[in-house]
Amino acid sequence: MVNSTAVDGLSGTGGANLTKKTAVCVSQDGSGSVEKDTVMGELVWKKDEQGYVLSAFFWGYIFSQIVGGYLAGRYGGRLVIGFTVLGSAILTLLSPLAAKTSVFAFITARALMGFLQGAIFPAFHTMWSMWAPPLERSLLTGLTYAGAQIGNTAVMPLSGLLCKYGFAGGWPSIFYVIGAAGILWCLLWFFYVSDRPSRSKRISKRELNYIENSLADILASDSKKKRAVPWLAIFKSVPVWALFCGHFAGDWGAYIMMTSLPLFMNDVMGLDFASLGFLTAIPYIAYFIFINVGGFIADKLQNANIFSTIATRRLAMIVGKFFSFNFGQIHQGLVKCSLDNKRRRK
Repeated sequence: MVNSTAVDGLSGTGGANLTKKTAVCVSQDGSGSVEKDTVMGELVWKKDEQGYVLSAFFWGYIFSQIVGGYLAGRYGGRLVIGFTVLGSAILTLLSPLAAKTSVFAFITARALMGFLQGAIFPAFHTMWSMWAPPLERSLLTGLTYAGAQIGNTAVMPLSGLLCKYGFAGGWPSIFYVIGAAGILWCLLWFFYVSDRPSRSKRISKRELNYIENSLADILASDSKKKRAVPWLAIFKSVPVWALFCGHFAGDWGAYIMMTSLPLFMNDVMGLDFASLGFLTAIPYIAYFIFINVGGFIADKLQNANIFSTIATRRLAMIVGKFFSFNFGQIHQGLVKCSLDNKRRRK
């Protein structure tokens, strides 16, 4: 997508779009060289512009979290999730055109996409409050987040292959395939999903009774007059800020990995697009496994009365942050060793 060779040659001025094929001599063992044709990206965006592109999604994302939860509570999570995914799919289909128009147009599309998708997970939590029995909520909520990791795991290698072998010039096909899949997903979502069990046409009477009995207190309070949200008390709450700091720390690592790991592997490690796609999927596979294992263990601890709900949440936060920090330190050491070995071979 981005022509790294041309970017390195920029002298601070804007760049035109171009496609370039160049021969590269690669020394395998110091005794010879191999010529390899490498297709360069057609978009010449400077490093700072690439940074704006990578961060634009998240600048939009942070502004719709509370809005998404509010709209889901008022109009139902089904509509909020369905229309935000539909809007994101349309923006995804338009992204190649935006990228070829200007970097600013692409940044705008990414920011709008982030704003739409920022409402999705708050809306999911609203839906689970109507669907998930309290003692099964950790597992079921975890499955929602695990589903996102299945998407990442599938898309990463698919994107690498489409970038190398896809239609419409390679990288645009990534956006077309994912955008079309998003629209298909929306059709299935609107057809099958309901905001709450009582509105579903596909739930058995036994399951409906089980869910409604387990959520009797919540459903009863939901039918009463709505109370004003105590915003001041929320923002003055120490536990709220503790959660904020915990999520900030966890998401920092997750989003740095999401945005910077592919660039690092491509620019520093020199991996090709196909290998890059498969390797960047590995962290999401681990995420998928451990989020399901963690949710299962959390529900078991509560069902067996070993830990209370709050103690289980604290344990999960501590364990998750402890291991992510330590694995991060190990990862830095392995990267340094890898780069040192690479320099020695040269």
